[in-house]
Amino acid sequence: MMINNLRLQNFRNYQDVTIKFMPGINILMGDNGQGKTNIIEGIYYLLTGKSYRVQREQELLHWDQSEFHLFGDFLMAHHKVSLESHYKDKRKIVKVNQVPCQRLSDFVGTINVIFFSPDDLVMIKGGPSERRRFLDLHIAQMRPGHVSLLNSYNKVLQQKSALLKSFAAKSLKYSQLQLWNEQIIKYGQNIIRNRVELTKRLQSVADNIYGNLSSQKEKLKVTYMALGNKNIDEAISKFPQLLDDKLEQEIDRQMVLVGPHRDDVQILLNDKPARLYASQGQQRSIVLCLKLAELELIRQEKEEYPILLLDDVLSELDRFRRDYLMNFIESSRIQTLITMTSAEIHLESGTLYFVEKGHIRREQ
Repeated sequence: MMINNLRLQNFRNYQDVTIKFMPGINILMGDNGQGKTNIIEGIYYLLTGKSYRVQREQELLHWDQSEFHLFGDFLMAHHKVSLESHYKDKRKIVKVNQVPCQRLSDFVGTINVIFFSPDDLVMIKGGPSERRRFLDLHIAQMRPGHVSLLNSYNKVLQQKSALLKSFAAKSLKYSQLQLWNEQIIKYGQNIIRNRVELTKRLQSVADNIYGNLSSQKEKLKVTYMALGNKNIDEAISKFPQLLDDKLEQEIDRQMVLVGPHRDDVQILLNDKPARLYASQGQQRSIVLCLKLAELELIRQEKEEYPILLLDDVLSELDRFRRDYLMNFIESSRIQTLITMTSAEIHLESGTLYFVEKGHIRREQ
């Protein structure tokens, strides 16, 4: 998969710019604050319907503008795809090959993308929500129905939470919550199964990659913890009972305490929690390993690699990890967009673009 052309209109610091990308490595070079990351963000938004930097689309608008347009021409192994995203007055219209999409799940995963930045260390250092988000973003690209599943589950969570908050504890009966618990189980067990499937596949690929990154000296293990249990079948079978057992606590705390919205991914390095015991360098290796594993899983399923976006990553990796990443990219012929400053390391290959104050010039 690759992007041929990108057009940004009234997006971030770009009023109207068109960029033609090349196969292989594309390097966006310039000082900080010139608009390199905005290009990466534009591609990511076009392919996923979301920004990885902000929650509100209004923050993506160019200065005092009220709307923005994004256009992209993409190439897959056997056909071409055009994507368009138009935001105006708090409404978003997305088109695939000029055909409007009704839902996010209608276009997410049309073209796959993997994004990698230094902030991804939060997958290791941060709380469970960061690790769940990592899984869900990948699943959404491969299983479009996962987006609808998450949306349905979150709506049920909101409704049950509202019910818990709207009644005094003494007047809230189990029967009033039974309907929502049934829906939580219905959607929740499917979310769990999707996440478990991905985690197992990640582990199978990541094991070999991390072995190479650590010269076979360290062992990485990634396990999904469903409802606090490594045994997934047991966790799902006990789901209804757990909801019953936590009822009084949920009433007291006025929040839903059982479900995949509280699950975690256990990441162990040499049988110890990476979050607590892994060094900064080891944590970077784990994140790099998981991102490369994502690339490989998409290739296995789609029979071609996704587009790779690297935002300010190379300067954060030591030479060994950097060389490993670049060798992987070049040997796999993955179209990659890399942002870097002029002061950073020199790359042997790639098409160079100079970015300055919202203007882009390709080196001839």
